[in-house]
Amino acid sequence: MLTIRRSCSYKIITRAVQTENRSLVATLLPGADDCDICDDRNQLQASLNANPAIIIVYNQHPDAIVLVDSLDTPAAQIFIEIRQDTKGVLGLHAIRQRNQSPETLELIYQ
Repeated sequence: MLTIRRSCSYKIITRAVQTENRSLVATLLPGADDCDICDDRNQLQASLNANPAIIIVYNQHPDAIVLVDSLDTPAAQIFIEIRQDTKGVLGLHAIRQRNQSPETLELIYQ
């Protein structure tokens, strides 16, 4: 289970809409009101190293996926993927890595 603020989820979705067909990668501290956009791999890795509890937020753009996959993340890293369904509706999907296999987390909006 992962809890994020409802207002934060709206901001993430809004950013995803604004980026349209571009890569979107950001970091989110637990309990934060907003995420921080981070397109540079070194900056993103430094943020992860400085705060292991940080959550990685990304969209389904191929460049975003390559960037996220290139990171050295802890075994239990939490990710929030911004997904778009076949009808174009955006949503958030929370995942925790467990021994190289993703575990879907229940995402609670407060």
